Amino acid sequence: MDQYKKNNNSGKWKSFGGIIAFLVLFGGKLKFLLPLLKLGKFGGTIWSMALMIGAYAVIYPWSFAIGIVVMIFIHEMGHILAAKRKGIPVSAPAFIPFVGALITMKKQPVDAQTEAYLAFGGPVIGTLGALAALGLGVALDSPALLSVAQVGFFLNLINLIPVHPLDGGRIVTAISRWLWVVGLVGGLFVILYFKAIIFLIFWGMFAWELYKKYVRKDHLKDVRQDTNLTATVDMDPFLESGLPIPAESHQRELYFIQASDIRLREEYCHLYYPGLGRIASLPFESGIVERVRLMGTKIEEGKLKMQMQVTYRMYPENVPAMIKEEGYYQVPNQVRWTYGLSYIGLAVFLGWMMMVTYSMFTPPPLVG
Repeated sequence: MDQYKKNNNSGKWKSFGGIIAFLVLFGGKLKFLLPLLKLGKFGGTIWSMALMIGAYAVIYPWSFAIGIVVMIFIHEMGHILAAKRKGIPVSAPAFIPFVGALITMKKQPVDAQTEAYLAFGGPVIGTLGALAALGLGVALDSPALLSVAQVGFFLNLINLIPVHPLDGGRIVTAISRWLWVVGLVGGLFVILYFKAIIFLIFWGMFAWELYKKYVRKDHLKDVRQDTNLTATVDMDPFLESGLPIPAESHQRELYFIQASDIRLREEYCHLYYPGLGRIASLPFESGIVERVRLMGTKIEEGKLKMQMQVTYRMYPENVPAMIKEEGYYQVPNQVRWTYGLSYIGLAVFLGWMMMVTYSMFTPPPLVG
């Protein structure tokens, strides 16, 4: 019995040491990605990672819990690297126990090709992370690392199911949207087979989006929004022209011109007041302005603050929906074939690696 405990403890230390070795080896490869994360945001990522590790450690051994979170972190860093290469600002990853991790894009992709490129980043880099864990697991004879590698291959594989918002659902936008049908039918079978309940929620969200798009045809309805803006206006033109300064409760329609500055790549809404001409220019890139109404004013520090309600029609790429307009999905045939072969090849490779890792060892108990 004492000998068994000694061997068991030795195995635990070997597994934990393997995880540390993995962090040192592969973490060094990710140093060039860390500047992508601002200090404050990176601090939030560390805290959410620690929370996630603690949550998994309630069920799994510590070494395995750390390994799972590292696999997810590497996957998310792949998305961040891809976003940086495309010039799309993103947030640092936030980790949610028993759900996964997510990053938010501060600017949406302009087409399906870019969206697919960003989606590819996670599974590709995540697969490299799983391969590194596998190599270390074999070298150190660590069952924990082999388990982590298998989980890494599984997470990246199931993320390739062609269902939004999973990576696969985003990748196939640049291949063929008919693969969404495959994801809707076959994806449900895969999710139920692996009992991946969290992914069932994503499947339901995607099915609802398809229903709204192709059955209710919500995309044919105008998407209009109202927003409140404040323009700071110099009062001298009013005084010099003899026009009364608008009262606090004064309301009226304002003439406007929406124009683009090609050099600065910015859009502005130029506002005009009767008898004065242009009084302000406000950056506005959310959509096509249809109406500007002055809702009131107040004077602060010698300046006139004009509160306005702007009614605009949102640009299609800014509409908060998984499914975009038809023009968004126009992709060159060469890109479709390249992405399609890469997608299938990656899925086949991940499936094969899962079988390889499963045949190499007997999975250790989840607790103990």
